[in-house]
Amino acid sequence: MNESLYKKVLNEMMNDPRIRSMQQYPQHGSCNTYQHSVYVAEDAYRIARFLHMRVRETELARGAMLHDFYLYNIRESGFSAWRHGTGHALVALENAEANYQLTDLEKDIIYSHMWPLNITHVPHYRESILVGTADKYTACRERIHQWREILTGVCGLLRSKSETGS
Repeated sequence: MNESLYKKVLNEMMNDPRIRSMQQYPQHGSCNTYQHSVYVAEDAYRIARFLHMRVRETELARGAMLHDFYLYNIRESGFSAWRHGTGHALVALENAEANYQLTDLEKDIIYSHMWPLNITHVPHYRESILVGTADKYTACRERIHQWREILTGVCGLLRSKSETGS
């Protein structure tokens, strides 16, 4: 695997103003869509390296950064969690196609990353499976971080109340 190529392409994507616009959209409670996409890109590469998988580095980096390029605030969209979960991959693909020249592999990464929730959006490439797996792992990690912060705050509040006798 060519780590320097992967990091170069990932850095280019991270500095693209269109990608950076995802910073304004919250995701999974503890981060924004841009941060989430960076985490997914990093984790997808780590999984591939751990498994000694040969991947197309450029397309893996680009697909990972664009997998959630849906460009809306979930909380303000009016979509149910189910509607967002099953529909955002297509919206992300349409937005990515309008802004970038995509390969078939990049399109597949974006479109299939919510499989098996979208049962008909089956991944056709190993890179698509890597991004889908990294996305689920990263989303769980982000939610756990959010819950830990909430519970730490609640426990700290309860502890201080019991110490003061309130």
